[in-house]
Amino acid sequence: MHERPAIELVLLDRDGVLNRNLDRGVLCEADWVWVAGARTAVRMLAEHGMRLMVVTNQGNIGRGVLTIPRLEALHRRMLRELQPVPLGLADVLYCPHSPDAGCDCRKPKPGLIHKALERSGVRPGRAIVIGDHESDIEAAGAAGCWSLHVRTGRGDPPPGTLPGYLGTIADLYIAAKMLVAPQR
Repeated sequence: MHERPAIELVLLDRDGVLNRNLDRGVLCEADWVWVAGARTAVRMLAEHGMRLMVVTNQGNIGRGVLTIPRLEALHRRMLRELQPVPLGLADVLYCPHSPDAGCDCRKPKPGLIHKALERSGVRPGRAIVIGDHESDIEAAGAAGCWSLHVRTGRGDPPPGTLPGYLGTIADLYIAAKMLVAPQR
């Protein structure tokens, strides 16, 4: 792993990082199952003064399988279960487009990350994306951010040559411990 940067903003992919990833997607509250240690990790990061946002592809909206009101209900539940972490719906950014739409916000393109950086006022070099798929890591690199890959989701570790890629670790809890540990 590379030397850990000083981080102010942690951008979390959702499915496979915070909750289990399902092949068909998370379509209702019954589908939502937290990844072990994810809530503790989010609280740990917040307690150490890091700003948190979620950046997630939600192509099932574009496919007509999931509605925005249902997605926002899922996100309200997620936020409620993360209390007292200071996260709100404005901190959950999603791409509603199907994979073939060609939009700029669907990872691996950096549009969602650029939007999060703009909203937070944090420079790219002070932000890290934590994701479970190569598209998360590619989007982070394209936006000039750091990135970590977690094994709790669906993707194999990306090649080590992607810009800003710090390596692959077991899960979000290990990532949080790493990010809050004092630098030596």
